[in-house]
Amino acid sequence: MQIYTAKTLEELLQNAAEEKGVTIDELEYTIVEEKKGLLGIFLVLISVGILTSCGGEKEKEKEAVSTEAQASGGHMNIALYWFGETLDPALDWDGWTLTRAAVGETLVTVDENLQLVGQLADSWENVDETTWKFHIRQGVTFQNGNPLTPEAVKSSIERTVKMNERGESALKLASIDVDGEYVIIKTKEPYGAFLANISDPMFIIVDTSADTSKFKETPICTGPYMVTSFKPATSFEAVAYENYWGGKPALDSITVFDIEDDNTRALSLQSGDVDMAQGIRAGDIALFTDNKDYIVKTTTGTRIEFMAMNTARAPLNDKNIRLAINSAVDYDTIAKVVGGGAVAVGAPFPASAPYGYDELNKATYNPEKTKSLLAEAGYKDTNNDGYVDKNGKNLELNVYGNTGASGRGGTTISELLESQLKNVGIKVNIKVVENLDEIEKNGQFDLLFQNWQTVSTGDSQWFLDNAFKTGGSGNYGKYSNKKLDDLINKLATTFDVKEREKITKEASQIIIDEGYGTYIVSQANVNVSNNKVENMHNFPIDYYFLTVDTKIKK
Repeated sequence: MQIYTAKTLEELLQNAAEEKGVTIDELEYTIVEEKKGLLGIFLVLISVGILTSCGGEKEKEKEAVSTEAQASGGHMNIALYWFGETLDPALDWDGWTLTRAAVGETLVTVDENLQLVGQLADSWENVDETTWKFHIRQGVTFQNGNPLTPEAVKSSIERTVKMNERGESALKLASIDVDGEYVIIKTKEPYGAFLANISDPMFIIVDTSADTSKFKETPICTGPYMVTSFKPATSFEAVAYENYWGGKPALDSITVFDIEDDNTRALSLQSGDVDMAQGIRAGDIALFTDNKDYIVKTTTGTRIEFMAMNTARAPLNDKNIRLAINSAVDYDTIAKVVGGGAVAVGAPFPASAPYGYDELNKATYNPEKTKSLLAEAGYKDTNNDGYVDKNGKNLELNVYGNTGASGRGGTTISELLESQLKNVGIKVNIKVVENLDEIEKNGQFDLLFQNWQTVSTGDSQWFLDNAFKTGGSGNYGKYSNKKLDDLINKLATTFDVKEREKITKEASQIIIDEGYGTYIVSQANVNVSNNKVENMHNFPIDYYFLTVDTKIKK
């Protein structure tokens, strides 16, 4: 079976266009029209003989399935919308791939109701402000048969803290000790987000007694599926771990594909190349709804599409300009056009998070307020060119986004924002780049599209620490507000859940009132499978996907 990446698909389109004697634009128009039917893009490519070898490749793959996959549960092909560069959970964000594919597990995890529940730890105790005591679940083994022991847990966590620059800040680790069946973890200071943060996939427990140099391709974890081979940025194979502590996995084997192009991921479902796909985007959902051949599951996500505002330079160092922009955005219209369950936000955390969303004085569409704020900042249209100006210079903003897997500043949102800001006299230049890393680092932007999982561990602290605290690693807008910093620091030393929610709400209101970013939409998590799949789950946090009970009918 051949899965086509975005780059490969572009090359195929170029070949198809040349074969048919048309331009790529003309061919893409044909594809868009045909996409309303079944497999429009594939039909176009097949017509010029590009995909005729697919059947033979499928037969070869069927013959290559290992004997382990010939048991009763069958095989499933799964599509994710992003892979890490490796499969070693201690590196960067690579653990997310393992969590999505039910390969790796942490001490605690976040369920479908955003509640922390035990996983490799079956109980825990907050002994004092800097001490946590975890009872390690008994009878668990790694996928190589070695027992999961408190010593193994200690070694794995220490490895992550050493290898991942996020590890130290996530745990504020002082020490880890073993006491019988317990692991005792001490933090350097009181840290209320500790329990949530240890659910981050970078803290997936691995068997460090094995050859860890191989973990980039074949990590040894405790989950229901164990990796047997890995092709970076393409796919990996995994088979059921028969001695999984949570019961026998429902499937015998899985192939997990990295399909970052939204259209290709949807088309792979239609063609039958994959059985289940994560993150189907709004423009493709209609292909599967009201269709007995597919199952569509949607839940309100906790990921937000927003724009960071560069407060370190003019004109966005002026609070009035920032607030004027936020009043010029028609959030509801953008959400409706984006579709697919997207909802307007106007705040740094979506309504799905428990931080008093309905009680906040959120940013809302109010063009009259925008005009008033612009005038207060000294801007008006003096030459009737449609744009406000000051000292003979138009108010002009450069907005950077990309078209990658993170979806930052998709075409629809970019075009709507450009039009809406133009309506109030603000000129916007959309700059689309392949990689935003350099732009983020050098700060040479006015507005910067971002797409963040705001409660990635079921808690608000990580997002606030990184995106809004003075000096935060993801604080690309260079926000600095003592009152906000004090609240974030207070959150760090607060353990009561209700009090943490209250502090987060207060911090959110400051962020809104100061215009620290434009919070546009929260897109729904949409997973789709064919009708042979049973027990497909959908979590608000999108680094959970496949579970031990997900199965496929024969």
